[in-house]
Amino acid sequence: MEISNESFGGLCGIEVGDIVCWTKLSQEYSGVVSHLLFQNGGGRKVVYAIVFCFETQKNSTVLCLNLKRISKNDEQIIEN
Repeated sequence: MEISNESFGGLCGIEVGDIVCWTKLSQEYSGVVSHLLFQNGGGRKVVYAIVFCFETQKNSTVLCLNLKRISKNDEQIIEN
């Protein structure tokens, strides 16, 4: 049996501008995704998101597998 090791944790539908939430040590956080990046780890590409955290008012690097989308960025909607 061959195991694919292309990447660990796909984008899971997460895009820049999406509002997401995640937990860390039983504490819940939420924020907006500002960047997506691939880093090499363990011989695979690992997908991370740079998220501006609403609670701490700082950027956090979060593994994309840990993110849950709360609201999707829809840049096609124009509001006045």
